[in-house]
Amino acid sequence: MAPTSNNKPLEVITLSDGNNLTAEILPFGAIIKSIKFNNQEMTLTVSDPQYYLENPFYLGATVGRYANRIENGRFALSGTEYQLKANNAPNSLHGGETGFNKVLWQVIKQSSNEVELYYCSADGEESFPGQLHVWQTITTCNGELILSYKAKTDKETLVNFTNHSYFNLEGSDTINNHLLQINATEYLPINNNSIPLASSENVLGSCFDFTKPTRLGDALSAVHPQLTAGNGFDHCYIFNDDSRLKTMATLTSPHTGVNLTLKSTQPGMQLYTANFVGAPFKARQALCLEAQNWPNAANRSDFPKANLLPNEEYKQQIIFAFSQ
Repeated sequence: MAPTSNNKPLEVITLSDGNNLTAEILPFGAIIKSIKFNNQEMTLTVSDPQYYLENPFYLGATVGRYANRIENGRFALSGTEYQLKANNAPNSLHGGETGFNKVLWQVIKQSSNEVELYYCSADGEESFPGQLHVWQTITTCNGELILSYKAKTDKETLVNFTNHSYFNLEGSDTINNHLLQINATEYLPINNNSIPLASSENVLGSCFDFTKPTRLGDALSAVHPQLTAGNGFDHCYIFNDDSRLKTMATLTSPHTGVNLTLKSTQPGMQLYTANFVGAPFKARQALCLEAQNWPNAANRSDFPKANLLPNEEYKQQIIFAFSQ
């Protein structure tokens, strides 16, 4: 769906930390089209910006109004029930058919190392209640790509943003040789519709254990019913539900020596090993480390809060830090 605006939705905005890190941003979808560290591409990217008008795999996209899945596309807020489109049948995924990855964001401020983007999501857009004002600032500084999100609503609604960049730190056609460490001991097992089951599970002693740097190819080759359920890793690792910035994961390429450290204020991180990615890429050619709320939190009172009230401000931060 091509946006209609006098803005230039596919104009590439290039940010640089003045040293080793550069990022290319598109106003359409608030998409991170490219991240380069020491002149090496860190993400799956397509050179032609037109690709990103459809972008079936959410490459680098800002995902919202609600990232991940909502079971059967249904939820209730203060006694009112809402039905979303089942764009990932039977569930709603990543904000619906026209989520924040398919809308044109306004460029509010821009400098050599930072851009501020704004989007106003109308009351009823994709069947979500409330007019939601969203600001996102993307900053490059000292090897870090810093994503800062802020949102306000005029009616109780759901909010859960993330970034959907796919990382491969060596430009290869597989992530098998990458090493991954995740600083969490619990994850959410899922049913065959990728909705979390009743309780979390401890990772220790299983292929979900990344408490120490672990070769991804070894983990992916394990026999485990949860790998079958997700066709690979597509699971949320859970962290403390507080506003503190915490180090969630570190991805390393032994081949290039590049490290990517994910830090975030979010309570969860979805590990997705690109199980359903297709041409021009290959499945499991990269992975996503999606800092976000827990899947289906809108329907689970025991999960972190997913609603936003008119007197509140949604504030979250995601940092991708690169080193070598």
